[in-house]
Amino acid sequence: MSSRQADYGRYQHLESFIHLSKDAIWCYELDIPMPISLSLEEQIEFIWSHSIVREGNLAMARFYGYQTVQEIIGKYLKDLVTLKSVFLLRKFIENTYQLENYEYFVELSDGHQRIYLMNSHGQVEDGFLVRIWGQQIEISSIRESEFKLSGLLQFSQIVTEVSKTFVHTKAELVSDAIQFALEELGKYSRADRVFAAEISSDKQFLSVTHEWVLDGVPSLFQVGTKLPIAKMNPERLGILASDGVIHIADTTLMVDEPWHLDLFKRAEVRSILVVGLRDEGNVIGILGITTFERIGNWSEETKRLLGLIAGFISQGLVRAKNEIKLMKKEKILQRFYSDVKEDLALAKLTQEAWVAKDFGEIPNVKIQSRFLPYDEIGGDLILYEKPTENCIDIFFGDISGHGISSALVSGIAAVSFKKYSKLESSPADILAAMHTELKTIIFKHHISACVLRIFPMERRVEFSFAGHPPVVFWKGDERVMKLVKDEMYPILLLDTWLGRNISKTFEPGDRLLLYSDGIYELEEEGGGYIGLDIFLQELTEMISASENTDTLIQKMIANCLVDKDRIIHDDIAVLFMEF
Repeated sequence: MSSRQADYGRYQHLESFIHLSKDAIWCYELDIPMPISLSLEEQIEFIWSHSIVREGNLAMARFYGYQTVQEIIGKYLKDLVTLKSVFLLRKFIENTYQLENYEYFVELSDGHQRIYLMNSHGQVEDGFLVRIWGQQIEISSIRESEFKLSGLLQFSQIVTEVSKTFVHTKAELVSDAIQFALEELGKYSRADRVFAAEISSDKQFLSVTHEWVLDGVPSLFQVGTKLPIAKMNPERLGILASDGVIHIADTTLMVDEPWHLDLFKRAEVRSILVVGLRDEGNVIGILGITTFERIGNWSEETKRLLGLIAGFISQGLVRAKNEIKLMKKEKILQRFYSDVKEDLALAKLTQEAWVAKDFGEIPNVKIQSRFLPYDEIGGDLILYEKPTENCIDIFFGDISGHGISSALVSGIAAVSFKKYSKLESSPADILAAMHTELKTIIFKHHISACVLRIFPMERRVEFSFAGHPPVVFWKGDERVMKLVKDEMYPILLLDTWLGRNISKTFEPGDRLLLYSDGIYELEEEGGGYIGLDIFLQELTEMISASENTDTLIQKMIANCLVDKDRIIHDDIAVLFMEF
């Protein structure tokens, strides 16, 4: 008696789960059991004709447009869907009457899609299919979030790679950097063509100078040479001059602009998106993406990326053209060096104050730092703050660029960190607050950083990364290097920034190393850069061969500057912690 009561209780729990679930759950029974010996097409039509809804929940009823479960119970499958739409039946039968996490799309009447996961199981008895249980879960929001995150990471990676390419490319090889940027932009935007065109020195003509095209798509070089600017729409030229974006979704509709209509027809351009290439406010060319036959509906992210890459290309073109002029002016600038030398020395002292060297006595933790600036004034920061008695905050950052402008940004960032270290509850919150405050006043720099909140008595550290390379740690007795890392992009790079916290507890004897990217962006004498992977390999060997922190520091500096012929291109900062 008690056993039956327990079974009945479990049945009630199961029935409650089915009816309360937000996912559609159902059971079809065949009014005539189906012999599984029938052909595939016969089975599809048999199931469609003879399946009756015996069990279901409200989510299932609403999926088919009903308001209550009672309205759908007793309905045949053929009353709910057409025979042509039961593509899932084919998969179900082919997979031996079951589907596991089968993902499929449903097109809505408004053109949107819904994405579902289907799980179903058919009950076969003595060679006959008698019923089918199933569940379908909507995962549209999950897939949409995954898509947005993937796009954001791809956007950040492209901006980083393209910017690095232009930074490290010599003036005579700027064309290669532009070609790389066009290819990356084309892949991201799914365009058929990406091109850069420059205005002639007499301001009379516009000509395509660089281009990336998909296979089979005609080139713009022949059509896009010496286009007279006087024939172009002055309103659109004004948009480019004011740093705007021109988007022509369908060039075939430009019947009131015959010159442009003929140009786009000869160039075989259906849609085009264009921004200006600028030098100190003057338009020196255009950067554009086009489609060959289809209508191009480009996202706001694509327009933003187009603008960013236009900035990189503009700087590259200007740098390449002005290199000779700059060399001639270098002697003139030398005359002014003595006038600003005293100011630079003062700025350097200020900069060095932003690289903490004395961290005082901290229980359970010993901290020391080293700093080697690339210029007289560097852009690296190592800041120390004690928001409470139980913890300390460290900001390890790298301001993009060098010189006085980077030093000014460093000072602003230092003040912001000290402010929010006392106001915010975690490293990620500190970085987010700094991003929100600084983005309104800093426009030409971004900051790569790692903020640490250290709880000395617990030997616990909370990390938050913003475009910072991995943190290295190892046990003193094992000397096996491990990493703490996160792929988040720098602050001030995009409009929004949202990071996360990583917490790790260490043991006595554990050691921790932070370093700026200047330590691995070293140029080899024979060309090329060592990169992060090679640096980490060399660091593993140095850790194994070093008895203490001082020895490791000496080996790292020698590895960068003495033992191997390498050229520094950025500030080098390191921070050591020993528990």
